[in-house]
Amino acid sequence: MLGAACLAVLIALTAMQQRPQALQQVRFSVASGFYDEPFWLEIEADGGEIYYTLDSSEPNEHSIPYTGPILIRDASPNENVYSTITDVSAYLKPELLEKNHVKEYHHYQVPDAPVDKATVVRAVCIDKQGNHSPVCDAVYFVGFGEKRGYEGMNIMSIVTEPVNLFDANKGIYVLGDLFAQTVRDGYVEGDKTNVFGWEANYNQRGRDWERPASICCFDAHGETVFSGQFGIRIQGKATRANLPKNLNIYARKQYGSSTLDTGNLFDTRYLLNRLTLYYGPSELLLADYLAETLTDGMDFTDREMAPCVLFLDGEYWGVFWLSPRFKADYLSQKYGVDPRNIVGIKHGHVEIGQDEDEALYNDMVEYIANHDMRDPDNYARACELLDIQSCIDYFAMEIYIGNSDWPINNIALWRTRFMDDTNCGDCRWRWILYDVEQGMHLEWVRANTMKDAANRDPMFAGLLKNESFSKALREKLLALSVDTFSPERVSAFIADYKQRMAEAIVKKYLRFSHATMTLDDFYEGCDNIEQFFRERPEIIMKRYGGTD
Repeated sequence: MLGAACLAVLIALTAMQQRPQALQQVRFSVASGFYDEPFWLEIEADGGEIYYTLDSSEPNEHSIPYTGPILIRDASPNENVYSTITDVSAYLKPELLEKNHVKEYHHYQVPDAPVDKATVVRAVCIDKQGNHSPVCDAVYFVGFGEKRGYEGMNIMSIVTEPVNLFDANKGIYVLGDLFAQTVRDGYVEGDKTNVFGWEANYNQRGRDWERPASICCFDAHGETVFSGQFGIRIQGKATRANLPKNLNIYARKQYGSSTLDTGNLFDTRYLLNRLTLYYGPSELLLADYLAETLTDGMDFTDREMAPCVLFLDGEYWGVFWLSPRFKADYLSQKYGVDPRNIVGIKHGHVEIGQDEDEALYNDMVEYIANHDMRDPDNYARACELLDIQSCIDYFAMEIYIGNSDWPINNIALWRTRFMDDTNCGDCRWRWILYDVEQGMHLEWVRANTMKDAANRDPMFAGLLKNESFSKALREKLLALSVDTFSPERVSAFIADYKQRMAEAIVKKYLRFSHATMTLDDFYEGCDNIEQFFRERPEIIMKRYGGTD
């Protein structure tokens, strides 16, 4: 009889023989990227049969068997598939909008001509025992040097099982079953006119609504910046009902890496665990970029932004801004603060930290709102609670651009929870700039945004009562008109933006909108913003310079 030790070894060896053996990943003869001419793609693997797909679905034994080289050419003439789906926005449901008395809405359309496409190849090796290799993905852009709207742009390919985006049950990009159920329940009937608030798959949040994706990001020269497996979610509030939608990208160990190396996209080599593809509500995509760029060096947190064309499951999906998310990893790398010591507030609620950290913010707001800031001692205490220069710079900037969707929305701040020896480790609140697309409108150039902000924000109203604060704020507003937002500086910035972005913006507009946009329309929109900054200095001077 076998001894106990021998028997244990025999059982272990038997288990190892029965355990499925991992196969090596298949190999493509040509790397993902940009190619001027069509080519033949070969796929190799060891120990099994190769199967592949060309529709972004995950390959299995029922997919196309690989029997020889695959011709890769420009896929743009192929029939549109995912861009024809109408369940991606309630704004594509005109009968429903009319039934619910929705009068103002986006006039979206599905494209009536083939959109530009990349060829997505996904392959797997399967042996006779049914063991699968990891899925290997590649994306090929053929002949894009001849296409308009891509010059100088970063390009990102996001490939995921199509059901992850568009399935009624689990798709994160659609109205889906959740919306269908609300219609059946009568939730949307009659007076529900806030389309963005309708219950829908794309309005869900959290890890349950994160989906795995293969992502490859190329810079403007076609070089790979980063690639790999990541998670994606829909991002935003009201914009979730829009087309296209903002997306968050997550790096996690479960996908293969806990960081994203952004290379030189943002001039600084960040190693982040999340990024945002931000589309925003504006047709021009200009206001955020202008504010974030020209205010660099002011005493609040801004974000780096890089223009990026998205291909979703191989189909052209518009122009976005790629930027870091205002999370602990980003603030930590930007300011050298321990990420565990960071508290972030957005819309009055905890964005970074613990729920109990909200009291730190509420205590600051309540103290300033409920104490007379004309009293030097009270104001001194306020200056201990917040970085006064950050507050002045931030409010002056928002007031100057006439942001109408603020401060009732789009307010964010951060601080350290405990004192540390970094420059920002003093536990004082500092402001974060984001989403100013409702500013810089020519029709609001005479808006008294300071008065509006004071009416909407009790803390700001309290600070305005302090003569020192009020004087510094007015001086900052005047300074903005002659340096940061001087007409000459803004004009030069917009001239460069027109040259870089015109064709890309017009292309994305025509992809999603019923209406037409020409280059002249784009230039006119930019000119209106430029005109805002030509007229604004005189208004600022009259209102805050003591000449009125």
